[in-house]
Amino acid sequence: MPHDDQMELLSIYLDDHWAGAAAGASVAKRMLRQNRNTRWAEDLAWLREQIESDRSTLSELRKRLQVSGGKTKRRLAVAVERISRLKPNGRMVRYSPLSRVLEAEAMMSGITGKQRLWAALRHGQPMAVDLSGFDFEKLERRAEEQIEMLRTFHHEAAAVAFSLDSKGVPRS
Repeated sequence: MPHDDQMELLSIYLDDHWAGAAAGASVAKRMLRQNRNTRWAEDLAWLREQIESDRSTLSELRKRLQVSGGKTKRRLAVAVERISRLKPNGRMVRYSPLSRVLEAEAMMSGITGKQRLWAALRHGQPMAVDLSGFDFEKLERRAEEQIEMLRTFHHEAAAVAFSLDSKGVPRS
């Protein structure tokens, strides 16, 4: 059985990722809502579904390991994500082309962290706890697919936000 100190560390680690997953789900939902009428709507809907599925997997994992804390961290992470929307983005009220760039970067960072979570669990096989049924290698690959989609989205978002059209007018 796991040593108490190791279980405490694992619980904290999973709580942190659970909080991050809540913030990431909030960003994914906003990205989809703000880009519903763009060519990115289908990809962003896919991303949101993927993130929800990964969040569900993390919840199942927490149940299996009997990790039940982290509610305060989770609420704080979502609150911080929402507060971060108040920063100046070149447009006081509306969604900005810069918002797409920053959200893509935030999502790539979060998903990279999630990918490292799956890798840590795959390589560490925490404390002889039975984690059968969790395909961490598949989850790592899935995170890479999510990052790759966001890289493409980010490239296009940056081009729109920071470049001019053929007439020398800013794109937006």
